[in-house]
Amino acid sequence: MKKIVHISNFNLMRFKGCFINGMPVKISNGLTRNGYYVMNYPDRDLCRMFGYGHMNFLGKRRINRHLIDYCRAVKPDALFIGHADVIDVDTILEIKKIFPGLKILQWSCDWIVPGYADRNITALKKYLEAVDVLLITTGDAKLLKQFKTGKNIVGYLPNIADKSIETGEAFKQKSPLYDIMLATNTGKRQFCGQVDEANTKVSGLKWLLAGIKGAPGLNGYEYIEKLAQSAMGLNLSRLNDIYHYSSDRMVHIMANGGLAFIDRRTGFNDIFTEDEAAFYSERGEFFDKLRFYKENPEARMKTAEKGFIKIHHDFNDIVITKYMADLLFSNKITEKPWQVLLK
Repeated sequence: MKKIVHISNFNLMRFKGCFINGMPVKISNGLTRNGYYVMNYPDRDLCRMFGYGHMNFLGKRRINRHLIDYCRAVKPDALFIGHADVIDVDTILEIKKIFPGLKILQWSCDWIVPGYADRNITALKKYLEAVDVLLITTGDAKLLKQFKTGKNIVGYLPNIADKSIETGEAFKQKSPLYDIMLATNTGKRQFCGQVDEANTKVSGLKWLLAGIKGAPGLNGYEYIEKLAQSAMGLNLSRLNDIYHYSSDRMVHIMANGGLAFIDRRTGFNDIFTEDEAAFYSERGEFFDKLRFYKENPEARMKTAEKGFIKIHHDFNDIVITKYMADLLFSNKITEKPWQVLLK
């Protein structure tokens, strides 16, 4: 049995956002279900603990020493690194020196467009000399190419569905509590090619807004509960014209049985059919479909169920983490419908 130390923000100290269904948890769940021994290493929580409640110089210095000592003790076969920015690349290289056969995979839930996401790009490039496999939730091969070193594998990482977390089945409800949900952590989103707030004024619709237009955000399990009570969900990321990029909001909606409204500029209509999600190209089409599915709940339920089945089949934690581990340990993979890979 191979041992994996998974270094990421498991957010045990700060209960903000949808932390209980974040990618760190789902990746660890999937790896465990695939037979790996996974040790979660909460970098930001430990940094705050070592820094007496703050992510300061003392905390960062101590956690980097601690990680080396921790790996000496547990003797991992691999490190999985996700948004662990407080860990220095020299620390990773030191661990690799101690364990020459160590494999390292870095994953990131990020958009990587130069000029828009320079901070994300810098954080990813920080580890390039140490990482064997880098997987990012952006599927544009031209954007992924900026991380190729000639020695690494770079590819697309879909957002993950986990049936033990996403337990809602909104498609079974003819009249859910809410017609459509939009949850964000900032009000500004790109809608139909324009960076502004989506127009949420459609007559007769019961909107659930969170983190936008002055509405408080949703944290913890309350977020999952509200998804299960919403017939539809609007999938808006900061930019919605990046090929195969979305925040994990899209998976949250579909995996809890809601009908996801998705901008065609994302290219996800290459993976999902028009009867598995509600795709739109401009505002008129968006509002027309919104009214149609509001007035025809049976059609909404049927489409949402097909999307629910697809997301749990092709994007589940077991399938995706097996793909991740196979890239790292064997380099023998079964081709996936969402696969984008630069070797």
